[in-house]
Amino acid sequence: MAPTKLSSSASRLLDHHRLRGRAFPAPKYWDRLYQMLEEEAERRGKTPPPPPMTHALDHEPTDDDKMERLAEQVAWADRNQLLHPVRGFLERMPTSCWVRIDK
Repeated sequence: MAPTKLSSSASRLLDHHRLRGRAFPAPKYWDRLYQMLEEEAERRGKTPPPPPMTHALDHEPTDDDKMERLAEQVAWADRNQLLHPVRGFLERMPTSCWVRIDK
């Protein structure tokens, strides 16, 4: 699968968190982020964002798979003028609610 094409703003958002060792939200928070995006998509008549990789799949997704899915969601939010609310959501998340990666 090819990496998600990100705008410079979306890329900076993800880089900001990854430089701090944050890979992707813990399941509870990721579900909240998805719900926020899904509600906006429905309200605006848009196609829904990609779901988080916390739901049942035929295989266990890797951390890289999950980081790529977060990038897909951020790219979706950017294309739908929702990058600012996503940035705010991620910034308000407690550090303990992120799955950590080595820098």
